[in-house]
Amino acid sequence: MIEKRTIEQIVEKYMEDNRLVLVDVKVNKANNIKVFFRALDRPVCIDDCVALSRFIEAGLDRDKEDFSLMVSSAGDNCDNNENDIDNN
Repeated sequence: MIEKRTIEQIVEKYMEDNRLVLVDVKVNKANNIKVFFRALDRPVCIDDCVALSRFIEAGLDRDKEDFSLMVSSAGDNCDNNENDIDNN
């Protein structure tokens, strides 16, 4: 099983270099990895997610241990509730 700490170590320098903050990492027994992060001074864009995902994948050996990876923005501090949308 891939350890949560392994993912944290892989992304540590990348986060610092790109002004990103790791919010959470979740890894289950099936090696389904979920990484949530924020940008320090701007909104997170899809390019940030793609670049971080590729960086993490480069640090892991899929031939040694298979995994699935999801990288996502942790969101922002806004209360964006889809139930608040007026559909009238």
